[in-house]
Amino acid sequence: MSPSGIDKYRDSIVSGPILPTMLRLGLPLMLTDVIMLVYNVTDAYWLSRYSQYALAVPRMNWPIFLAFVSIVMGITNANLAMLSQYVGAKRYDKVSDVSSKLFTLCTATSTALFLIYEAFRHHIFAYLIMVPSEILEEALGYAEVIAFDFLAFGVAMSLATIMQSFGDTRTPAALMGAGALMNLALDPMFIIGLGPIPAMGARGAAIATVVTRLLSGMIMLRIIMARYPEVKIGFTRKIDRDWLLLSLKIGIPITIMTASDGFAFIFHQALVNMFGVVVAAAFAIGYIVLDMASAVLRGFTMSISIMVGQNLGAGNSSRARKTALTAAHTIMLLVFIGSIVVYLGRNHLISVFASDGAVMLEAERLVSIIAWILPLMMLSFLGMSVGRGSGHTVVPTVVNVVRFWVIRIGLGWLAAMNLGMGAAGLWMTIALSELIGGAASYIWVGKGGWTKAVIKRELQPAGPLNIKQ
Repeated sequence: MSPSGIDKYRDSIVSGPILPTMLRLGLPLMLTDVIMLVYNVTDAYWLSRYSQYALAVPRMNWPIFLAFVSIVMGITNANLAMLSQYVGAKRYDKVSDVSSKLFTLCTATSTALFLIYEAFRHHIFAYLIMVPSEILEEALGYAEVIAFDFLAFGVAMSLATIMQSFGDTRTPAALMGAGALMNLALDPMFIIGLGPIPAMGARGAAIATVVTRLLSGMIMLRIIMARYPEVKIGFTRKIDRDWLLLSLKIGIPITIMTASDGFAFIFHQALVNMFGVVVAAAFAIGYIVLDMASAVLRGFTMSISIMVGQNLGAGNSSRARKTALTAAHTIMLLVFIGSIVVYLGRNHLISVFASDGAVMLEAERLVSIIAWILPLMMLSFLGMSVGRGSGHTVVPTVVNVVRFWVIRIGLGWLAAMNLGMGAAGLWMTIALSELIGGAASYIWVGKGGWTKAVIKRELQPAGPLNIKQ
């Protein structure tokens, strides 16, 4: 990027046409999500070839990973709000300072998370999430390797956040996409074995994930050092009180929300596991199929954080609200179309991953119940993105806590256990949680009081930051 490049990004975001700009920012993230979706589908396919139930193992670990990295998510999202608003206000003097603090704190946090996970992973899988005995050994083997993913996650997230705050979504998206493609190649080698490499099942899937994440992180750091030499990113001891307090103010609700989501998924997975390995496998397969309708657009919602942040920093509160509503209407239409396609083809899609009749029947019931509510599920993601870009994160956090803990866990337990509805009760309360959460998020985005910047305005904008392409 030339010295005026950052202004070019900023000017299109704060004054260019909304939908084309939204697509420009979101397209790289959407393409990455396409690749990640292909990877997840391929991962599940090869695991199903190794064992009918092994494909449920990554799904067992995902909520635990989410709960653990909630602190990193809070830190990075808080600083995405700050950095994007500094760019919108043209206060480029703050960029290197905030970037180094972000990098330092994320690296230290991810290292601590790795050590904690290593110490308690057996107890988590065996006693908290209650993995079915048929796949417990596979889950523990997967966890032993995937623990190293925490080391790379904090570094990669901090670097990606810095680039995205400028409006440069292409570089981190391209690297994530390249990593996913590499994972596609490594998966069959490590899962079912190739030549001297033995079949390792779920453990092999974890090895492929860790290898590609570490390589992507190292490449990302090298690119930033070469492309953005004026952005001085490094370890620092200058963690000042104002930055830390603002990071906590914005980040704590996001951390609470992400941790709450993670633990809710853990307990929800435990509820699912109580019905046995057949239902657990159907749950994993059902969500793989449902992701085909909506996962691609999650990257689209992430771009809204950048646009909302920069427009609020520039004082364009009405444009920020219009951007959020344009995204909401676009997402609802596209996901609804995807839902129809997935619903009509659900039996063929499920048969790719399952051969057991009972698993196929339960997965088909799950998809049939939830497919129609996916547009509202994506509105919940949009509400989180608006909160992260604006720095107003309390309302999305409350909405998430209600939809997961009160509806999915509380009503889900009541419907499945007390009312005797079984697994169908869990699927129905998932749909209800997304109906309520999506509607509440839409109302907040349209009428909520989030259109106020969180950065201080007493300083005059600094001159442009010299960043080379």
